[in-house]
Amino acid sequence: MNSRKRLLSILLALVVLAGTAVAIGAFVIPSAQDLLVQSLETSQTLTDGHAIVEVSVDVPDNAMSGTVEAWGRLDVGPNGEPAFRVEVLTADEANLIGTIAVSDGTQFWVWNPAQNVVLTGQFEELYARIAEEMAGQEFDHEGDFNRADFDEAEIPETPEEAVAKLLEYFTAERAGSDVIGDTNVNTVRLIPIPEQMPEEVRAAGGLLNVWLRDGDSAPVGVEYVGGAIGSGVARATFLEINQGVDDSVFTFTIPEGATVIDAADIELPEKEALEEAAAIEPDFELLSPTSLPDEATLRETTNVGGAIVERYGLPNGRSFTIAQGRTDVNLTPAEGGESVTVRGVEGMLYTDTEDGRTLLNWSEGDIQYWIGGDLTADETLAIAESLQ
Repeated sequence: MNSRKRLLSILLALVVLAGTAVAIGAFVIPSAQDLLVQSLETSQTLTDGHAIVEVSVDVPDNAMSGTVEAWGRLDVGPNGEPAFRVEVLTADEANLIGTIAVSDGTQFWVWNPAQNVVLTGQFEELYARIAEEMAGQEFDHEGDFNRADFDEAEIPETPEEAVAKLLEYFTAERAGSDVIGDTNVNTVRLIPIPEQMPEEVRAAGGLLNVWLRDGDSAPVGVEYVGGAIGSGVARATFLEINQGVDDSVFTFTIPEGATVIDAADIELPEKEALEEAAAIEPDFELLSPTSLPDEATLRETTNVGGAIVERYGLPNGRSFTIAQGRTDVNLTPAEGGESVTVRGVEGMLYTDTEDGRTLLNWSEGDIQYWIGGDLTADETLAIAESLQ
């Protein structure tokens, strides 16, 4: 009998200890919000840094990847300009390898060794040039911004307030841990809250993965995935901060025989020329939908790198886009889709049942098509089949 009581006592003690461990763990393991706050606190202490960063971007008509090594120091120039040095280590385009961009906080140089050309200038002159060009243009520089609605009291003053403001627009969740280079990182996933996003962002979709260094939550990388406009990632395989950077890193000697171009002498394109370039007619037969969801209204048509993107509005702030164009870029998520037959060819359908969003992608010859947004799978396929 005593042994049975002893056994029960031991089991009860183990249960209590296990429960205590779980409770303590819940407090010890930082939440996604805690990690974001710590990241901003670490960023506030930043004075200098050195990193090797891998970059990859896939967008319509443009895919690139490469590796750069960068050094930086804050608040060096007369107006707080940073000093920096960036060297291209690898790139898809061979003529970019070895390119160097340097600034001492007052002057900058960009040297391309393949062409032996140096672009240089003074920041003060560049500021004046930009101000002059902007003064000569007629455009709504404030867009939909209404000063009467702007409350300076809402500007975050602390990391906690900044993260709280961020979480009004994104849901933050921990998404495990990983290793980037030799650095242990925690992954924080930022998922846009549809009701809080502009229509353009809702139509594009996608989410952000942010990698924060274990220990101090220094930012190590960021990734945009799952969107209709493409994907991109930048991650530091090597990172050190506040270790000091020698002044010589931020100096540059123009190579012998190099062609030197002063940035102040470069002619900027006229507004009319930019508008004409954006209005270039596509060099393929543009298809139009003959069947749309009820109350769908065409809001905007844009030419993005040769791809025609049409944005449609739906009731209750919902929207979707139809895009078509020549591109080799894969704009679809890496996983989670199902194969479907659309217009007699194989396509991929991606459905987010939780947020009520769908993305459909297929190709006809060398033309790619995308339909995505606040649509059901049936609505998306119906729009696709109606294109003519």
